[in-house]
Amino acid sequence: MEYLDDVAKEGAQHVTLGQSKSALTANPVADRAKSLWKTLSNWVTLALEGGCNPDRTIFEMYVSRPVSGPLVDAFTSSTTMETAQAAIQLARDTLWGEAPNHAKRSEVASEIAPYVDNVFNTDQALVARVIKNFALTCGSGSPQADVEAILKTHPITQSKIRDIADHMSGIVKRRVDELLEVGKPAIITSDEFHTWYTAYVRKTDRDTVLRSHSKRPSDKEAKNHLPRIFVRQLDLIDLPFEDKLEAVGDYLMAAADRTAWAISGDVDATSFDELDISLQRTWRNKRLACKVAHGGKAFEEQGLALYTDCMDLKVAVEQKETPDHFIPGCLHRLADDLCIGWHPDFAGQLKPEKVA
Repeated sequence: MEYLDDVAKEGAQHVTLGQSKSALTANPVADRAKSLWKTLSNWVTLALEGGCNPDRTIFEMYVSRPVSGPLVDAFTSSTTMETAQAAIQLARDTLWGEAPNHAKRSEVASEIAPYVDNVFNTDQALVARVIKNFALTCGSGSPQADVEAILKTHPITQSKIRDIADHMSGIVKRRVDELLEVGKPAIITSDEFHTWYTAYVRKTDRDTVLRSHSKRPSDKEAKNHLPRIFVRQLDLIDLPFEDKLEAVGDYLMAAADRTAWAISGDVDATSFDELDISLQRTWRNKRLACKVAHGGKAFEEQGLALYTDCMDLKVAVEQKETPDHFIPGCLHRLADDLCIGWHPDFAGQLKPEKVA
């Protein structure tokens, strides 16, 4: 930052010198824009004085929103010495007029004239080498959104991207300020940045616990759901009223969590289908075990034993621990669809024609 240029990137093969231009209103790369010609003039002077090797340097202008212009487009499309020389000739004809008279030269605005003169009067072979490696990079209009768009291509949970982008922007700014404060060049190595980035991603996006943001309903809200099938299943095993209200709360909170986690990207929606299949398989196994252990007892007691056993289940979702209410709530969801039940004859007791 602010060392070789506004921003520079040094790699094994090339150095990229970057000039960042504001584009809130005016076009900084218009044919007669001061920012364009001052930047080109500075780069030509830098190459002339040996400050860079134009053949191993990318000269990049970055603008935060899409912009263009006939001359800058010609510069950008130049990838050979021949096309670069043609682009320079186009620029000279546009601003100065055709040789030999250059009738338009006197019309060049005074604020850009020195920069234009420097570009057109310096060794044109050298200028062509600069133009050949010229690049215009345009953002979407929001640099923050552009950073987040890059992160979205990485294997990161979508809901974590904004936090990671904010953190990395902050840590880079802090490191740059620290270096400048002690008079050192603001240079950050790619290894250094990668260490910061991977460490924070591991910390932020490798959560082993799914966090619930759902609110437990009040008793009044819960009572509105007492007619549901999964609550009637609890009636069959004589579960106390307070426990039924708690079951309704678990059911509603789990439903809210499933929706929120799927929308936020914390959990892939298909993982809930896999969870339901796993819970039904476990329920079947526990039902058989319960029949062996409690087969001589009344149906209500058998159902209560099965229910109690299932409510103690601890099942991870995508290897992440879930809140205490979540698995019970998912079991109640399955019970509401009559996919599982507690009373040995729950299907017969609650067959559809008996449902109000």
